[in-house]
Amino acid sequence: MLLPLHSCFRRRPPNALRIRLSVLFTISLVIFIALHYRLDLLSSRWNLALSTPRRPTYRVQVPYIEDGLVYHAFALNSPQDAIADYKIRPIQSHSQISDECLEQWVGKGRWEGPCATQNVKDAIIDLVYVWVNGSNPLHEKERSKYIEAGGRSPTNSRFREHDELRFSLRASAKATQSWNKSVWHLITADVPHPRDTGRRLGLVPQWLDFNASVARSEDNHTSVYLHHDSQLFRLINTTATPDAAMAWRDNVLPTFNSHSIESQLPNLDPELVSDNMSRSVSLNDDQFIALPAPPSAFHSNLYGPVFRLDANLQVSGDATGRADGDGEWRSLGWSAHLLNTRFGERTRAYVAHNARSLSLPLMHETSLAFGAQFSATPLSRFRGSHRDVNELEVNMMFLATHWVIERKREALLWSWIIAKWGARNGGKLDDAVRTVMWKEAGGQEDNNEIGLERLRRITATDVDVQMRLAGLQPPTVADRNMEAHTDYTFVSQDGYPTGLNGRKTEHALSRACLGTKEASAWDLFIDVLKHKPQCGDAIIAALIQEEDDDGLSLFLPPTSTSSAQSESDPMITLPLQLPSEAPPLPRNPRAFAVRLLQRYSFVLGDTPSRFFGLKSSAQARAALRETTRQKDIGLLCINDDLPEDASDRDFRRTDELLRAWFRDRWPYRMERERDDNLAVPVHEQNEVVY
Repeated sequence: MLLPLHSCFRRRPPNALRIRLSVLFTISLVIFIALHYRLDLLSSRWNLALSTPRRPTYRVQVPYIEDGLVYHAFALNSPQDAIADYKIRPIQSHSQISDECLEQWVGKGRWEGPCATQNVKDAIIDLVYVWVNGSNPLHEKERSKYIEAGGRSPTNSRFREHDELRFSLRASAKATQSWNKSVWHLITADVPHPRDTGRRLGLVPQWLDFNASVARSEDNHTSVYLHHDSQLFRLINTTATPDAAMAWRDNVLPTFNSHSIESQLPNLDPELVSDNMSRSVSLNDDQFIALPAPPSAFHSNLYGPVFRLDANLQVSGDATGRADGDGEWRSLGWSAHLLNTRFGERTRAYVAHNARSLSLPLMHETSLAFGAQFSATPLSRFRGSHRDVNELEVNMMFLATHWVIERKREALLWSWIIAKWGARNGGKLDDAVRTVMWKEAGGQEDNNEIGLERLRRITATDVDVQMRLAGLQPPTVADRNMEAHTDYTFVSQDGYPTGLNGRKTEHALSRACLGTKEASAWDLFIDVLKHKPQCGDAIIAALIQEEDDDGLSLFLPPTSTSSAQSESDPMITLPLQLPSEAPPLPRNPRAFAVRLLQRYSFVLGDTPSRFFGLKSSAQARAALRETTRQKDIGLLCINDDLPEDASDRDFRRTDELLRAWFRDRWPYRMERERDDNLAVPVHEQNEVVY
């Protein structure tokens, strides 16, 4: 018979039973203490992540040894896990800022008043590495099989390595010592398990301490988390069944295409990353944070991610697929075409090929907006191998970066046209309303143009002051030879960087841009957003010119009598695809607009950087010497561009030069490196002069 728990405690047990219970309790206590002490010893010895209160416990896997090489054995995901998550994600750090403070910051651009007591911390930034060891025998076997079946041979340099990952991690460990604790994510390929069809073998750098991959380290970071292709790849299709998603995944894996892998970065588990990885830096293994850098060099909770664009390298939309598919340009042209289709025709600046700032919620949002294209990208098992013009590869880094820039522009136009003026007149804009809008933008009744020659916002020069007021470390440094210096050349509080994105900066706003007859606010919004982008750019510039402060108050709808935007309000952002009819307004348009504008905040930054490709051993020696002389280089990328017909001697000599330079620049081991593994093969430890 089962008794209620309270009934058991009412009855006094007999003496013999009490003795037995006492003995059992004592034994249990001894066992508990022993186990706890033993687990503490294990934790100390192996750095096991026994408790991670801010994220689920990372499942520890026993390393698998095959032919003397270490792999990470893992079980395949369930069919349900092969379907992407469709929920729009908030940016967690923004929810920690009060509505009153955000109103002040977005509206006035000053961190004062209600922000004076707001607790803001430097961003916790995760590092994400994509890596493959092309010389791994199992991976090489898989690759050779598909090369033979496809009848094409990819460039060998895509799979060569010079131990770059080890030294890129060493560089990051040194450069980010001052950062708050973050997580490093290493995404690697995986291969079939030779003896277990239900499991896969993830590739692991052989010098990496396997146990450290799930442990909090003694330095200022948690250790490297391992993720593998088969765990990340998910189909973006709202009608797909789990079986269909598994069939898609089986069809596209394994992949030997970095575009394919990067297209799946939005599927990183948000529960395994810092603060939903609202801030992250993505690196290839040939990219290095060369000097210590403050977090604000990449991201701040005030200004958003720091993008580094090359205005001299403009990317035009190209839907033909005729560009070289082995490099970046086919994927860049296709991605620019997708952006043109969604936001209007213009060229867009190339994203510098170095460490790049990203946001997991906004990357994920980008992938949902272009779901079919993201899911088609892995159909190219090798770069450029799938030639269907409707299923070309996206360039995720380029697409996700410009998605944020364009969504900020969209948010500005929506806030002013729809939420501020359209909402006042039942969604209609008649002559009277357009006249008031014209005057607010700085226009005169008897003039059909507004000159933009007064547009001289200098918000970027005030960054250090505002960040110090918020208690954050600015991106500028005192000694540029000792730390990476970053200038914020443009902040999104200043509108839209028209000149940078290939379109001539407008010198005037024409009154015709507001329409010549009564129309819906939604129609005007769509018109200036994508059909007449020069009008949208000029409207934003005119309003920025009229602002009394450094904020965006003229764009905001009037204060609402409704409560502030609540967590229960399902609206986080605007629709990913533009509907033909205006969607309903949020409950509190002003509070929504404030958080919408902050969601897409971004910065254009400039850090001393260097990028070069290895063409020959002689050129490599000269380039490395020049890099050593340039003491202020904060970001570095070294590409293996050795020609396919280079001699074996030149390959070997270039490799020796590069490894020697790495060892001299970053000589100190990380605790993540195995003690029983030398930094370089024995035959390569001869002294090399570079």
